[in-house]
Amino acid sequence: MYERPLASAAMDLLLPGRNDWRAVLAERRAPRRTDAADRLILLGTAGGSNPKATRAGYANAIVVGDAAYLVDCGEGAHRQLWRAGLTLNPNLGPERPLVRALFVTHLHADHVIDLANLLLGSWPPHAVDVYGPGPAGLPIPVFPAGEERPLVFPDAPTPGIRATVDQLLRAYAYNINLRIADEGRRSVTDSVRVREIGVVREGHAPDIDLGCVGDGSSAASAAPDMDPVVFYPEDDHGVAVSAVLVQHAPVFPAFGFRFDTPQGSVVFSGDTGPCGNVVRLAQGADVLVHEVIAAERLAQRLRRLPNFEAVRNHLASSHSTPEQVGEIATQADVGTLVLSHLVPGDVDLTEAEWEARVRPHFAGEIACGVDLDEFALVPSG
Repeated sequence: MYERPLASAAMDLLLPGRNDWRAVLAERRAPRRTDAADRLILLGTAGGSNPKATRAGYANAIVVGDAAYLVDCGEGAHRQLWRAGLTLNPNLGPERPLVRALFVTHLHADHVIDLANLLLGSWPPHAVDVYGPGPAGLPIPVFPAGEERPLVFPDAPTPGIRATVDQLLRAYAYNINLRIADEGRRSVTDSVRVREIGVVREGHAPDIDLGCVGDGSSAASAAPDMDPVVFYPEDDHGVAVSAVLVQHAPVFPAFGFRFDTPQGSVVFSGDTGPCGNVVRLAQGADVLVHEVIAAERLAQRLRRLPNFEAVRNHLASSHSTPEQVGEIATQADVGTLVLSHLVPGDVDLTEAEWEARVRPHFAGEIACGVDLDEFALVPSG
């Protein structure tokens, strides 16, 4: 009798009902649309690195006139950027708003997996600023405490966004050199300007210092109480960006970002458990895009994984339930709450089910995101 390979069985833990996704997509509402020149676009709304059939990986765009700003670049971000009518290369779409900066909340793979694709696929001829975490430093906390877990790449085990970008581009050195030599292109490396955000510690000073002390050893130290720091001063489109540390321990630093524009303000929580810094960052914002998790819906499948206890510990401590997200939005007095980075983010819960869990805890507008949703930036006041 044929026995299914272990890998296939494990995949079914993450994708139950191999064809269920077709029905889910057929019933899912169409993405919201707006004619507003200034808007928020949810490029991808799923969290986690496991494969999904119905949602792209977590990525977002703020569009202000002819300029665009990206927040994270999960799986499919490059394709979704084009579908959204945006571009990283004006020669490929001169009528489209042009991406001028990318902001990375943290360095889990589901937030940066399409970074190389964005750069090498679009090959921007203009300068693109990349803002993201500085190196985390050591030690990396172990769960459960006391176990021995050898590090890979021990010479540089906790790189920041600068080394990440550098090593990604080095991995494609042959492709880049071929394009230069054979096609006469300017090197894509000349277009990337990286700025690291973080905290000062012994032997390290980030490009942008958040002015507090922290590390990834605990929930409290990962997100010490702080006021938002404006690290991207108002530009020629009237856009300014602020950051706080959020509670995604042991990941450190992990950020929430606030975009203040002439037409409204949008806050991205990043990946985080309930965190006072997010409340301060989002205070009075027009839109709060917050991650959300329904861990109990994953438990039955995850329980069969050999590392179930470690995964469950991380999910429970470093992410936010729908009920907690509603309370955060209420405390911050935001106008609209958008649920994204959905975990599970495929066939498990409908948008209405996500929204119903938040409703008792937040009286404002609630929208569970769908890929390529657009929200006009209009002051809620």
